[in-house]
Amino acid sequence: MRSRSRKLDEEKRRNLMDAAIEEIAANGIEGASYNRIIERSGLSKGVVYYYFENKESLYKTVLEEVERQFIAAVGTLRIPDDKDAFWDVCDMHYTKALKFAASNLRIVDVARSFIEPACSPSMDKGPVFESLQRAERWTRCVLRKGQELGALRQDVDFELLRNVVQAVEYTMDSWLFDKLRSEPDAVDIERFVSFALDMFKRILSPKGLGE
Repeated sequence: MRSRSRKLDEEKRRNLMDAAIEEIAANGIEGASYNRIIERSGLSKGVVYYYFENKESLYKTVLEEVERQFIAAVGTLRIPDDKDAFWDVCDMHYTKALKFAASNLRIVDVARSFIEPACSPSMDKGPVFESLQRAERWTRCVLRKGQELGALRQDVDFELLRNVVQAVEYTMDSWLFDKLRSEPDAVDIERFVSFALDMFKRILSPKGLGE
C-alpha cells in the first residue's frame, strides 16, 4: 500500500514520525498500535487517515524516515579505487554508523523491529523487503569492489563470504545494542568498534590472521 500523494506540514509530520518511532520502538512492529500512534502524535484520526490510508502506508514512511536519519548522520560509503585506502574508508564509515546507532537506540529498535519479521520467508514483498534488498545489493557491491581491489579474499565462495559477514555483523551489533540497554556503563564503544573491525579484517583480508 502506498501513502496518499499529499504532504503533511513539517510540524505535523515530525509529531507523527516521532510518535510512530516511539510506539514501534516500545512495542515492536507486531505490537504497535495505529490508534496509539495517532494518540501520541496529538493529531486527529481524520488528519492521519487523510494522508495515510492504513498503518502499512504509515510504516513505509517511518522506515524511509529511519533511513533518512541514518544517511543524514552517517553519510554514504564511497568505496575508493585504491586498495590501501579501502579499509580506512570502511573503518571510518562503520565507526560513524555504530556511534550513531549507540546514541539513537530508538532508531535501532525500530529498524530491528522491521527487519526481523521481514527475514521470514512468508513476509510479503513490501517496502521492508525492498529496503532489505537495497541493503543486500549494497553489501554485495562493497564486497565485490573490495575483491576487485585485492583488499578482500577471493578463496571462498562469494555467497558464503557474504553470509558469514552478515551473520557476524548481526551477532556483534545485536550484542552491543542489548548490552547498551542492560548495562550501558559497561560498554566501551571505542573498544567495541576496534574489536569489530579487527574481526572483519581477520575474516575478510586475503591473508586472514596474518594480514
